[in-house]
Amino acid sequence: MNTHAIEAQYPFKRSTQVQLRFNDIDALGHVNNSVYFQFFDLAKTEYFAGLQVEADINWCKPAIIIANVNCSFLAPTLFQEPVEVLTQVSHLGNKSLTLLQHMVNRDTRELKSTCATVMVNLDPETNQPSPLPQVWRDAIVAFEGHE
Repeated sequence: MNTHAIEAQYPFKRSTQVQLRFNDIDALGHVNNSVYFQFFDLAKTEYFAGLQVEADINWCKPAIIIANVNCSFLAPTLFQEPVEVLTQVSHLGNKSLTLLQHMVNRDTRELKSTCATVMVNLDPETNQPSPLPQVWRDAIVAFEGHE
């Protein structure tokens, strides 16, 4: 494994197929590095939607925000390459969680990129970190099978 890869401690249970578009490709014929973040965001959205949390979410008042993102580009992704993003919560803290994502070739399973995103629950009234809602914690633990 590449020394810059962030290894998964648990099996991935969510996979999001990504369709590469012509405008995702740079002059070298690779997916541009800035585009990977769009793919990771798409998979992040699908991950949280798939938890099917039955809570009233007001998307105009963000609660869980991104505090840190680290991405490693391990191998070029080429146009028309079949890729998917694997997503998991690798750490569940009191006020934050860490998402680990791997972008892989669907056919060869070659690891193209890894991304770790720390997300913090923010109280919109005080603008300060606050405990993750129990309904979210319960849904994540139930889906992932670990804390």
